[in-house]
Amino acid sequence: MTLLRPELLLLGPAGALLLTFALTFQWRRLARLDRAYGHEAARRLVSRRLKGFPTTRMLCLVLASLALGTAAAGPHRIAPEPPEPAPPLDIALAIDVSASMSATDIEPSRIERARDVVERIAEELPAARIVLVLFADWPYTLVPPTDDPAVVRYFAQSLSADLVLDRDQGTSFSTAFSEARSALDARPRPGARRAILVLSDGGAHEDMASILAAAESASAEGVPLWTAGLGTTAGVPLTTELGPVLDRAGRTVVATLDEDLLREVAEAGGGDYQNVSDERGLRALLTGLGELDDEPGDGGGAPLDASFLLTLLAVPLLLWEGGLDAGRLQRSGPERETDA
Repeated sequence: MTLLRPELLLLGPAGALLLTFALTFQWRRLARLDRAYGHEAARRLVSRRLKGFPTTRMLCLVLASLALGTAAAGPHRIAPEPPEPAPPLDIALAIDVSASMSATDIEPSRIERARDVVERIAEELPAARIVLVLFADWPYTLVPPTDDPAVVRYFAQSLSADLVLDRDQGTSFSTAFSEARSALDARPRPGARRAILVLSDGGAHEDMASILAAAESASAEGVPLWTAGLGTTAGVPLTTELGPVLDRAGRTVVATLDEDLLREVAEAGGGDYQNVSDERGLRALLTGLGELDDEPGDGGGAPLDASFLLTLLAVPLLLWEGGLDAGRLQRSGPERETDA
């Protein structure tokens, strides 16, 4: 705490002394009036009782004077040193575009929901630099690191589950993780925080051990790997324009959401998992990513003005003293004397 105008701090005690002197002078004058005319006659003239020094009035005036004098000096809290700005965020979005992402167990489809998620991330994190990586059996970088949200939204409109050739269908997580990490490492920003987010239904043709090892490798050196699930655990039969998709045994393939795999990938990668099939999950994901991108605040907003608070304290004290001076707050009773 410091004072803007410390020279005015003396106004408080000076005003208190002056008001105490004035109040004492008034009391002595009224005491002489009481002796000259008699107690009852003098009391009728001034509408108050005259015996006893007005201690309460004096305290009100002294406290009010000290409060106003301190307020005039301009007390304010010393501002802390501004925090260091948060480093920028580079994030690689790896989007699954395999055939299972065309499933319609969520509206309008998994891949279209992924498109919406990418656009919302670009909107909610305008200061982040974003990379778009697409993958099925093989990954490739669609958009290199860019800090233009409009570019991300433009290319997100082209996302569909038929972007890759039939012979490349499948879902290879390990190569997707590696491609996303390589895209981040290709154009690093000094001091930037980095993260990888994988949007997928979790269907994979690799074994779990290979996927988790790849997640740990991609998330090395403090690069968390997050996962976002799309679809439902019940799933839906997978179909194409030619009809239902069949496995080698001739059974219809049911595309389901493998949340267990996506959770374990996020845990191995030091990130978090959210099911973004609905708005609630998407909001949770955006909140988590926003915490990576947010700059520290200034400590909770502007503090209350100490001068205003001190002035506010002085007002009721002066009103109370004015009531006592006018005789409005005297206590009744023939034997009780107020200190007005």
